[in-house]
Amino acid sequence: MTGGQAALLASQAVVVTIGLLGAALVVVAVAPRRGAPIDRRVWLPAAAVVAILLSSAVAAAVPVATIASAVWFGAFPLLAATYPDGRFVPRWFIAPVVVLSACMAAVFATGGAITDEPWWILVGWSGLLLVLGQVYRYRYRSDTRQRESLRWALLGILTSAELFVLVFVLEGGPIGERGPGFEAAANLAIVPALLGFVIGLVRPRLWNVDPLLHALLVFTLAAPVLASAYWAGRSVGAPGSEAAGWIGAAVVAVVAVPVIRAASWVAERVVYRGRVDPAAAVDALGRAVADEPEAVRVPEAILRSVVDSLFLDGAALRGEQVDAQVGMIEGRTEEFPVVHLGEELARLRIPPRPGESELTARDREVAKALALHAGPALHGVRALARLTESHALLVAAREEERRRLRRDLHDDLSPSLAGLALSAAALARRLAATGGDPQLVAIADELHRDIRSVIVRAREISHDLRPAVLDEQGLVAAIRSRVTAPRPDDIEIRLEADDERMALPAAVDVAALRIVQEAVSNVRRHAAATTCTVSLHREADHLDVTVRDDGIGMPERVPDGLGISSIRERARELGGVAEIGRDPGGGSRVHVRLPLEWGAT
Repeated sequence: MTGGQAALLASQAVVVTIGLLGAALVVVAVAPRRGAPIDRRVWLPAAAVVAILLSSAVAAAVPVATIASAVWFGAFPLLAATYPDGRFVPRWFIAPVVVLSACMAAVFATGGAITDEPWWILVGWSGLLLVLGQVYRYRYRSDTRQRESLRWALLGILTSAELFVLVFVLEGGPIGERGPGFEAAANLAIVPALLGFVIGLVRPRLWNVDPLLHALLVFTLAAPVLASAYWAGRSVGAPGSEAAGWIGAAVVAVVAVPVIRAASWVAERVVYRGRVDPAAAVDALGRAVADEPEAVRVPEAILRSVVDSLFLDGAALRGEQVDAQVGMIEGRTEEFPVVHLGEELARLRIPPRPGESELTARDREVAKALALHAGPALHGVRALARLTESHALLVAAREEERRRLRRDLHDDLSPSLAGLALSAAALARRLAATGGDPQLVAIADELHRDIRSVIVRAREISHDLRPAVLDEQGLVAAIRSRVTAPRPDDIEIRLEADDERMALPAAVDVAALRIVQEAVSNVRRHAAATTCTVSLHREADHLDVTVRDDGIGMPERVPDGLGISSIRERARELGGVAEIGRDPGGGSRVHVRLPLEWGAT
């Protein structure tokens, strides 16, 4: 027995084994199970796969088995139209299946004589319809698992097709003309297609098919171009010379990188439909977090990056101290823990894309990478939140103490000093009227003047501690007296408030007053506006302060300065958030949210 004959026998054994085992696996996979719902539609592609597997095994064992070959070509149209879920998509696709199956059977029955008939062109058009139908099914009518099954089948078909082309090129003619060695290679070339059908139907998640399909597409696209470049380079030199080979290699070296990059780009679009890889997604996440000026909005920035990277409708972060969501989340979600230093900070919840039932393996890789790199960002946000909370408590305590001191100075010390001043003045007058010691009269007058000086100083200290109008009339009255008074600039200042006497923490009302003063001052100096509206709206746990105008507006990226830093710092000092930019209705807008309670910021 020659080596070629041994290889042929081995290849026949391989194909027969795969055909029989694959058929058995498919039968077991689609067989009804007790208590499980029966989907009879999947029996169609299963029957087609079993027929192809068994006919391949018979054809490999008995090369002249014409009936087996007829079964193979007759079953393939049914498989192409119903794989992997058994549906004809659209329903009228049963017509080209019948046409193709009947024509293939007629070919083998007539020995190929009918291929010369004029109507044989219908076979080609029917085959093209089946291909377009699978493209339509894949893009618009398949869920995630079905797409993975189709990718396995595509991987097997492409691999077998390329192996057949390779065998044909190497032997220089139709398969079977050059001896048993080439026939053995042809037998083995069908194996990837058989495996692709079986894996896609039985267990499409046995491995992640996407990297394999991506690599095959890159090779399929790049190899012909590089081969053409090599032969074009060889044609420049003298035929058969060593220099011609070197020229061809040099041409390949020059074009290899751009060709492979272009092929990889096309493969990315075909396999992953433009979705980024984990490294690119992490890079985009880093930029999104770095560009977010407000730390409290970092969770939203993370979620926006997740949504953009995976083409989702929404995503959410849920945790003990994190509760953020971007977009809409409907139906089931998959969760990915966000961990930093061994501590789970939150769970990233991601729904499938519209039209898909679950995430792909590639999506899970991207989500895991994003969750891993989101951990340090959330940890930093939490640490900053705790620091801000502690600072806000200190600021609140400071302002409450200032309020108490101002009240004590105004309501207790100042009246007492005023009484002492009156007593000292009365004593001086009495001594002068009774002819008392002139030195005692001078001391009494000096005492009166000193007490009056202390009263003035106490009033100055009281005023410096807090604006008196805040405690006497409230925030709304303070803004009205200090901001809305007419000025020569002819800007109309309007004040809108839920309540004239808002009960606010001392730190909040003074911060709100300073923020409004700074914002209105900016409007007067820079906005070229005719109207400015100040709005105060209190919720249960926060105060919303909004200042908008009808002026020229602000640039897209608002620079620090113009009092912007002061406004942001006053908001951050209390754990609040400041949004400064263009108003949708024209002009500029400053919106600040100040918490009214601390301890759960």
